[in-house]
Amino acid sequence: MSESVKQPVQKVTVDRNFAEKFMCAVDAPMDYGVYQLFHEWWEQAPQEAIDAYQRELDDIPGLKDFIARGFISEPLSLERLRRCKPGTLGHGYYEFVVNNNLEANLGVNYRQFNEQLHESGKLDRLPADMSYMMVRGFQIHDFQHVLTGYDSSPLGELALAAFYLAQLRFPYHAMRMAVTTAHMAYMNPGITTAAMDAIVDGWAYGRAAANLNVDIWEDEIDTPLEELRGRFNLRRQEQAA
Repeated sequence: MSESVKQPVQKVTVDRNFAEKFMCAVDAPMDYGVYQLFHEWWEQAPQEAIDAYQRELDDIPGLKDFIARGFISEPLSLERLRRCKPGTLGHGYYEFVVNNNLEANLGVNYRQFNEQLHESGKLDRLPADMSYMMVRGFQIHDFQHVLTGYDSSPLGELALAAFYLAQLRFPYHAMRMAVTTAHMAYMNPGITTAAMDAIVDGWAYGRAAANLNVDIWEDEIDTPLEELRGRFNLRRQEQAA
């Protein structure tokens, strides 16, 4: 019998005060969003779960070296994106930003944003690697919409969350799956087919594609989008058929 089997399994439970907050998100996902839930979790999170998420990050090829660089892009200007040629990543990004009224996002100082997130003390137990990936994830979120082809509709966001989870195994995206499936199971079974199709599509797509979290997309804005999709195997099943 292996040593790991001999060891008693320690029971890990969800903090019941946090469970109440989770149910608030399940009841009304649009009113009590996963972003808020994510920040509420760390104070009561089981250390075993935090350690397990850290091991997941450590196992992703290339991610340790990328995290060590600590790269956070300076804000991109709308004018610079406007000058990108049609068919490039930058042009697609520009259209996504403008069409979804996200111009204000371009001016966010993500270094300052990260500092402000920690001022409340709620993220004191958030490991440094996860803190960095959270901030970098916010910064490249809209790039990933453009690269994957997922739109900003609720189902598009759900599919992209599943794509993220397939590539990063990060608690934010895992919580998004948990909230959605709980809402579907206990309150709104009518969304089951559409929601599960989005989740399965995003998960399979993310598993098949090269990891999008270890590249500096701000340096690729003049690269043709189709060249990038070929390089990172960004072909959904229906596109490849």
